[in-house]
Amino acid sequence: MIYLILAIVLSTAVFVVMRIFGRFNLDNHQALAWNYATSACIGFAMSISNGTWVSPTTQPWFGLSLLLGFWFILTYVLIVESSQRSGVTITSLSSKLSVVIPTLFGIIFLKETLGLTAGLGIVLALIALFLVVGGKDKEKAKDEKKSLLLLLPIFIFFSTGIGDIMMKMTEQRNNSGDMIPMIAFIYFISFLFGVVLVVYDLIKKKSKWQWKSALGGLALGAVNFFSTCCIYQAMRTFDNVVMFPVYNIGVVCLSALSGWLLFKEKLTWKNYLGLAIAIIAVVLITVKP
Repeated sequence: MIYLILAIVLSTAVFVVMRIFGRFNLDNHQALAWNYATSACIGFAMSISNGTWVSPTTQPWFGLSLLLGFWFILTYVLIVESSQRSGVTITSLSSKLSVVIPTLFGIIFLKETLGLTAGLGIVLALIALFLVVGGKDKEKAKDEKKSLLLLLPIFIFFSTGIGDIMMKMTEQRNNSGDMIPMIAFIYFISFLFGVVLVVYDLIKKKSKWQWKSALGGLALGAVNFFSTCCIYQAMRTFDNVVMFPVYNIGVVCLSALSGWLLFKEKLTWKNYLGLAIAIIAVVLITVKP
């Protein structure tokens, strides 16, 4: 349980750091590339110092890790585009509701069992996610619907859910007790694709080089690496039907509270209702039959 709690806390910290990026006008693509570089370097350094480094090409998770590294950066680009075109509310809701995909994957393909109590908890979790993420006032919601593009949020829904499944599959293919070499390699692949984005922006003069973006990326990378480590460790403890609903609802609720405490974001009555339902949902999902 400690790894799941740490995964929720650290993942929330990632969102908080990214929120701070906007205040300092950091270049998102540059910060993202530095973030992945930092995560990969931390993983490589820890693996070498612990004597656990292995050649990725000889591991059963090699091919899928290549795809997952690309998938991380692809999902990020989709989220940025959808946030700008369809609105933050629709994008966040699409991302978090994707918890249905890895949950169903666990039931259908991994033969994980879902009791009646846990099933009710998942339904409540989806309701809570809608209220917490989508509980904006009517005027803002109306403004966002004017520019709504349905295609991007749909892509977000499936890309995030498929990414969760691929993380679970790489975890299953890792036969060693140490996940760090695999995580380092995945982030190294993401870094390579991040460099392509940055170079493209610079060539097309869409952005200018920023050292402050590098510093922001270094901070994000440290938090992001250990967040991913905790997520993978939690996967080894919990089934999909428990892990992903609790993790997603935990991040959403803690992010909402962090926004209220740190950035003075206002919460509506729907947000508060969603947080209350979320607590009930987590209890139902995690309770043993």
